[in-house]
Amino acid sequence: MNNFPVPSWRPNIVSTFDWTMKRLCDYLPGKHFTLFENGSCVVWQGAASLSDEECRDILLTVVTNHPDFKVRRHSSGDYLVTFKGGIGGLMSGEILRNNLELFRKDALTKGKLPSEILRSEDNMDVDELELIAGLYVRAQLYRDVENSVIVARV
Repeated sequence: MNNFPVPSWRPNIVSTFDWTMKRLCDYLPGKHFTLFENGSCVVWQGAASLSDEECRDILLTVVTNHPDFKVRRHSSGDYLVTFKGGIGGLMSGEILRNNLELFRKDALTKGKLPSEILRSEDNMDVDELELIAGLYVRAQLYRDVENSVIVARV
């Protein structure tokens, strides 16, 4: 059982492993990382490789603190979402566009942590797509903390 708040959103529309690996390698050139089953990655800081257990601990540290995120939209239309500690994930711009209404509804109703109020909801300067992408990747991060299945080390 978790001793930290968890969003109820469990996105079931996801990118393929091949798409995720290609984009991470493109967006993180020369970086080494560990990729989890639901798309979360831990970028290795410095030259040292991280053990699987260290990567799992880093993911857990993010969700047991306040999991703020930053969203960067790439020229490809995809979104790279990052958290403190070298944690990140991707949201396919194509998947987001093709499922926007579903994602909008799920992100804003199930993507929040219990009792969370998102400052961005009332801020008209914040791009709604970036907010949805961030909540999507964060929901996947929580799934990776719960399951902790590593699928690649690059």
